[in-house]
Amino acid sequence: MKHLLTIIFICLLAMTAQGRHMKLNRAVIPHDSACIVEDSAYLYFPHNHKAWQPFYKKLRHHLIHQSKRINILHIGGSHVQAGYLTARMRDNLTSITDSASYYHSIPADYGVVFPFRTLNTNAPTSYYTSSTGKWSGSKCISSSPDAILGLSGAAAITYDSAATLTFSMPTDRYAFDRIRVLGYSNNPQTYPIVVIGTDTIYPSLRDRQSGYLFHLPNLTTQCTFAFNNVSELSPFYLRGMIPMSHRRGITYSESGVNGAAVPSWLGCPAFKEELQLLPPDLAIFGIGINDAATTYDAFSPEQFKDNYRRLLNQILEINPHTALLFITNNDCYQAMRVRRPNLNTARVAQAFKELAQEYNGAVFNLYEVMGGQGSAAQWVRNGWMQSDRVHFTKEGYQLVADLLYNALIEDFINN
Repeated sequence: MKHLLTIIFICLLAMTAQGRHMKLNRAVIPHDSACIVEDSAYLYFPHNHKAWQPFYKKLRHHLIHQSKRINILHIGGSHVQAGYLTARMRDNLTSITDSASYYHSIPADYGVVFPFRTLNTNAPTSYYTSSTGKWSGSKCISSSPDAILGLSGAAAITYDSAATLTFSMPTDRYAFDRIRVLGYSNNPQTYPIVVIGTDTIYPSLRDRQSGYLFHLPNLTTQCTFAFNNVSELSPFYLRGMIPMSHRRGITYSESGVNGAAVPSWLGCPAFKEELQLLPPDLAIFGIGINDAATTYDAFSPEQFKDNYRRLLNQILEINPHTALLFITNNDCYQAMRVRRPNLNTARVAQAFKELAQEYNGAVFNLYEVMGGQGSAAQWVRNGWMQSDRVHFTKEGYQLVADLLYNALIEDFINN
């Protein structure tokens, strides 16, 4: 037994040493990025790396053996709903390699998807949804949502017996042979079904916590849902879908709703139970810009931290070893209609540093990386931010993702 433990210990040391000498690919940062403070583009750990070691160990094992399932959750507001930032991070993290391709990562599944187009709002372009029939929507930014919300922060609601929803991936990179529909109806006879050609597939599992699980005959990139027994008296509340396969690799889920603040996510009663289906190894938080979109006196850093603690504790109850990463607010105007610098941005950054200290997490200080207060103006001139000085352009979101990815990989290699 002692001999076996010695061998295991030596193997672990070798794997750790191997990981620290990986020469992994970095994203290329544009040459015209003089306004970026690249010296600030790193992960800041106010405490230590101990809480991140389970995630790094799992990632290291995956890169060497192309095994292990790794779940990443990225949660936020409009920066996340747009999909550009998360799509680039997903592509970067599922394409890690070295020059010899000895170490490399592979994708498992796409993660949670939601039919935002059904709600007549913007949606990620990395997957597609279309619908027929009549639908309405509910979002977590409402003070009184029309549905019990969960991981996606939104619900698409139909009362129409003729309603359908089609979901598709543009490539077979994330092909699936199972799909889980998140949602519910108050009538047990009202539920989704999958229609493929002339075949109708019924859910093999259905309950309010795990949703409705469908086993498909083959790997596919598209499926269409219809709804059994839907009516005015028996609506169906769709909270999203999880396409699934048996691949081992990295799954990067995005949960973002335009205008969402931390209390918005705290108002999603099914968030925790649905997140148990994809327990995160790494949770990335980009919530804060809407919380701070107010006057200096109206923003309370202490209340902001208290709200975050409630959200963090939910996630840590699911996986106590989740690595926590906070992205600070970008330099921005106070609000869409208040075109003056937001003086709360630096206070949010400080609050994140204090939360990272308390929870053994890390901070990526996007505010400093941009150049601090007033830097949004240069980002607008470079074509990386929109003129509202709140949101980025597609190229800007991709740049932020590349900087974040490089910071994460650099820290991984050195620890």
